[in-house]
Amino acid sequence: MSTVAIFSLLIGSLLGGRFRIFILPPAIVLGGAMIGAVSAWQGQGPAHIVVMVIVFAAVLQLGYLCGALLLRMRAAANRTKASPSFDSRSFG
Repeated sequence: MSTVAIFSLLIGSLLGGRFRIFILPPAIVLGGAMIGAVSAWQGQGPAHIVVMVIVFAAVLQLGYLCGALLLRMRAAANRTKASPSFDSRSFG
């Protein structure tokens, strides 16, 4: 289960840095279906599958939030940097 959490955090942060919020529902449905199919194929019980999908969805959203915030912070930091100007230097 920790592998699912780590990978969904990474996938969520990548999606958060690249896409808008409307990518989350299709990503959750697609990822949940894949996790459900693989878990059922491995013989896991229904309760385990539901918990895995819930963990995937929650951590994917957390990763999305972290990725989006990181992108916004980097953009704000780049906007506030003062560009060097040739006019502000004193030439001898």
